[in-house]
Amino acid sequence: GERARSGSMTEAEVRDAAAVLVRAGVANVIVTRGARSLIWARALASAGGVCFEELTPIPARVRSTRGAGDTFVAGASWGLLQAVRRSAEGRSTGGASVARVDPHDADAVRAALRAGLKAAQLTVESEAAV
Repeated sequence: GERARSGSMTEAEVRDAAAVLVRAGVANVIVTRGARSLIWARALASAGGVCFEELTPIPARVRSTRGAGDTFVAGASWGLLQAVRRSAEGRSTGGASVARVDPHDADAVRAALRAGLKAAQLTVESEAAV
């Protein structure tokens, strides 16, 4: 069968491996695949179920892929920090509190992944390493 670009695994093997991690308790499993859509696996509310979603990279005029993966991670991390900031502002009571993002908040995680994709797009359009 056709092999995934991330190595010698087929698409089905990539999804199976992600499902194993989700069933073992990992809240979100992200598999990037270069110019192809990324695979996001997460637990469903039903016991043992796994939801797969694909997010398509933003079209880009690729000049260099150097640093794109690292920039994706940085952009997604920034996106999660923005969700933490919004969460903290939403429950600011003047006292000390710990702000966090619920890892099962699909909208927050999806927004963070989109931020990562945008950062990667900007990186591949640059000739310089970012």
